[in-house]
Amino acid sequence: MRKTITIVIALMMAFLMFPSTVMGAPDKSLSEIQKEIKDKQAELDKGKEKEKHLSSRVNELEEMIGNLEDQIDAGEIELDELEKDLKKAQKRVDKQNKELSVRLRNMYKNGSVGFLDVLMNSSSFTEFLTNMDLVEKVYASDKDVLEELQTAHDEIEKKKKKVEKLQAELESSKETAEAERQEVKDQKAKIAKDNDETARMLDDLEAEAASVQEQLASQSQDGSVSNSNSSKYTGGVFAWPTPGYTTITSGYGWRICPFHGREFHGAIDIGASGGSPIVASAKGKVISAGYNGGFGYSVQIDHGGGLVTMYNHCSVLLVSNGEKVSKGQTIAKVGTTGSSTGNHLDYRVFKDGSTVNPLNYF
Repeated sequence: MRKTITIVIALMMAFLMFPSTVMGAPDKSLSEIQKEIKDKQAELDKGKEKEKHLSSRVNELEEMIGNLEDQIDAGEIELDELEKDLKKAQKRVDKQNKELSVRLRNMYKNGSVGFLDVLMNSSSFTEFLTNMDLVEKVYASDKDVLEELQTAHDEIEKKKKKVEKLQAELESSKETAEAERQEVKDQKAKIAKDNDETARMLDDLEAEAASVQEQLASQSQDGSVSNSNSSKYTGGVFAWPTPGYTTITSGYGWRICPFHGREFHGAIDIGASGGSPIVASAKGKVISAGYNGGFGYSVQIDHGGGLVTMYNHCSVLLVSNGEKVSKGQTIAKVGTTGSSTGNHLDYRVFKDGSTVNPLNYF
């Protein structure tokens, strides 16, 4: 029982001592969210470009397949015509071959009788020789016709085989193109799905960034910086918050921010080495000390009379909430936490809850 009470008391003390570290601070700084947005946007742009490229490739393949189908159709028509020509040529070859065979068979089946008939019908040896010459010429003529027909037949057969080979190649190319088209379409569908998911994540991040920006705005010059409870300020001229460092790298007023674009800068940025001391500008009471979103580690001091100073992007905090501090007391060290591009102090002065130019108080 005693152990349980001790734990509860310890937790209550931690809550009271460090309220700003357990309440109100975003899970991630605005700069972290904006970097995620930038990365996601780049990822989405890349994905969209790849999706576009794949769409173009699908169109190219579909056009290629269409051309191949046209060539295949034309080849089939040509093959039909060649098949018809081949059949006709074969019939002519068969007919001529048959006629020649019949003549030769009649001439040579009973060769002696045939030759005797030629001799008997010849009135002289000269006529016999003439008749023999005519027989040979008839045979030679038939043979030439047959050879011509066979050559034509062979040419048609050769062309048909060539067209068939081309058809087979076209069919193979079509199958390859169709397989590639399907693969590309599958890749495109997957990338489109990934792009949709990335776009959804981008929307979530932008909503988160908007929420953090609202929170930061409410924690800065729009009134969440606690107003002074004292009726009068008695601290005199402010002490410069970074002893030995006086260079202002970004003044009070409108500027171009690397994180938010054009914005009103309610502070002065003072360039200083990391770890160098930050001092209180005047005596007062610490009303906030802890991590504060894009401001990083931050301290707010109430000086009375409606004046509050704010010290941001610290690397180390040396005071805690509720602590009283004196003018010139070291309260933190320079750093680059939160939305920051390098070691510096973001120094703000609030008058009745609104930022004013800090240089008016030195």
